[in-house]
Amino acid sequence: MLAKGFIGPIGDDIPSLIPLLLGLVIFFSTFTTAFNSFDRINTEFDSDLAVMNITRIMQSNSYVVGYDEYKRHCDEIGVVNSSFIAVLTDNWVNESTALPDAQSIFDIKIFEDSENHLYTCSNLSSSGAPEFISDYLSAENAAERKVSSRVFPIALEDEKIVKPMHLVVITWR
Repeated sequence: MLAKGFIGPIGDDIPSLIPLLLGLVIFFSTFTTAFNSFDRINTEFDSDLAVMNITRIMQSNSYVVGYDEYKRHCDEIGVVNSSFIAVLTDNWVNESTALPDAQSIFDIKIFEDSENHLYTCSNLSSSGAPEFISDYLSAENAAERKVSSRVFPIALEDEKIVKPMHLVVITWR
C-alpha cells in the first residue's frame, strides 16, 4: 500500500534538488557577471593599447622631417580594431592656453605646412577636406562611443625650420 503523499522515487527527490539548482543558477550568474566585467575592462585596455601603438609608430623618435616621413609613418600603422585619427597641431604652441579639455578636443585645427599638406592620418575618410578633428568625429558621435585621446610633444621640420608641435591621437569604437 502506498503512503499518503508519496509521488514516487523522483517526487521525493524534487525538494532536495531545488537548493542544488538554485545554487547552480547563482554560481553561473555570478561567473557570467564576472566574465562580462573582465571582458569590458579588457576591451578598454585594448583601446588604450591601440592608442599607444599608433602613437609609438607616429611619434617615432619625436622628430618628423616633413610630410613624406609623416605619411610613411602613417602607412606603417597596421590593422587596428578601432577607428583612429592622428594629427599634428600647433594649437597650444602659439597660444598661452592649457592643453585641451574633453569638450575642445574636437576643435583642434589640423596643421597645414607651407606646401599646403595637412598632417592627418586616419583609417577613416573625412567629410570633405578635413580641417578640424570634428571632420572625422563629432562630439555628438563621441558621446555614444568609448573615446581615448592622448597628446604628445613632437618636433616638425618644415622648410629647414624646426617647429614644436603636438601629436594628438584619438581612437574610438
